[in-house]
Amino acid sequence: MNRSIIPLFCSFLLLSASSASAFNITKILSQYPDYTNFNDLISKTGLASEINAKSTITLLAIPNGAIGDLTSKSNDVVKKILTTHVVLDYYDTMKLQKLKDKTTKLTTMFQESGKASNDQGFLNVTAKDNTFVFGSAVKDAQRDSRLEKSVMNQPYNISILGISQPIVTPGIDSPLAPSSAPPPKANTPKSSPPKAESPAEEEAEAPTKEDETEAPAPSKDADSPSADSPPADAQSPSSSSAEKLKISFGFFVLLASMVAAY
Repeated sequence: MNRSIIPLFCSFLLLSASSASAFNITKILSQYPDYTNFNDLISKTGLASEINAKSTITLLAIPNGAIGDLTSKSNDVVKKILTTHVVLDYYDTMKLQKLKDKTTKLTTMFQESGKASNDQGFLNVTAKDNTFVFGSAVKDAQRDSRLEKSVMNQPYNISILGISQPIVTPGIDSPLAPSSAPPPKANTPKSSPPKAESPAEEEAEAPTKEDETEAPAPSKDADSPSADSPPADAQSPSSSSAEKLKISFGFFVLLASMVAAY
């Protein structure tokens, strides 16, 4: 083998090794006593080896005094919580300061796991009160984990930022509550809008001037029979014939008496 190729080959091996494992997160954190509990948790859950396999990350480290009840949870739950503290991009304090008053959405390792839903795999970071505040991107989630300091950084592979308390992501340690669900309305009967009356109905219901005035009194001739109708005491045709028969019979009797007298 040509001797000039040997140094190039060794350099290639070193670059391959360094790219395969850009850093050892457990070894790095062991240099900072304030984060020993955090270091123990990422080692116990197996998250440290997954972090070491990345080429670029930002780790949001929790100090010993703020670790809280994470040590009492199951390894599966702790790992899910801590993966939301691993951002898949490089952010140091100088890069954060460029955000000014904007809010930026960050992608975490929990999003990469495929177990996230409803923005559980994302964080929001916002410049606030001369510092930066981190919180879950889930709607209405708490966003009160303040940036305390930059622990270490190795541009542009790894940045470790110390935060004030664990980031709470709804739904990881408990069922995810519905986002801003409105309270159920009381089952009160809905009042139907008043029916619009048609113009014809309004005219029919509205009293006219004629209706408001008193009806005219009946005339005196109203009770009297009309000119075309016979008077009330007019005789019927049958009674008239009987009367004529009586007169004829009386005249006949009179005539007979006169004849008998002669």
